[in-house]
Amino acid sequence: MNPRILYLIASFLLAGCAGVKHEIAESSARNMEFQLHEAGFKILLADTKERQDLLTKLPPSKVTRLPLGGTVYFMYPDPVVCSCLYVGREQEMMKLQKLAVDMQRSNQNLLIHEIGENEQAQWGPSGPWGNNGISAFTNPNSMGRPAYDPE
Repeated sequence: MNPRILYLIASFLLAGCAGVKHEIAESSARNMEFQLHEAGFKILLADTKERQDLLTKLPPSKVTRLPLGGTVYFMYPDPVVCSCLYVGREQEMMKLQKLAVDMQRSNQNLLIHEIGENEQAQWGPSGPWGNNGISAFTNPNSMGRPAYDPE
C-alpha cells in the first residue's frame, strides 16, 4: 500500500482520537461545573494577572485546598470550558462531597435497575438478540432464544 495513504489514514485516526479525548474532557468539566454550582461555589473569571496565575499553577480539573489569611478556600481551576476559577469555603466543599456521594448512589441505583429490567426481560449481555460473536456458531442457543425453545 502507498505510504502516503497510510500516513493520511493514520493522521485522520489520530485527529479523531484527539477530538474524542477533548469531548470527554469537556463533558467531564461541564459535569464538575454543574456540581460546583449546585454546591454554591462562586465563579471568578481569570481576568486579572493573579487569577491567571492561579488558573495555570493549580492542578487542572481538581479541587485544591488553599489557606489564605486565616480562611480556608477550595479552588477548582477550569481552563477547558470557561477559563475561570470556582471558589468555595468549607461549607461549599462539604456540599460538593455530599453531591458526589449522592450522584454515585444514584448511578449505582440506575445501573441496578437496568440490570434488573434486563434480567426480567431475559436479555443477555448482548441484548435481546443474543451474542453475535464466535459463540453464535458453537452454541445453538446463542441467538437470544429462551432456554425452553425446542430447537
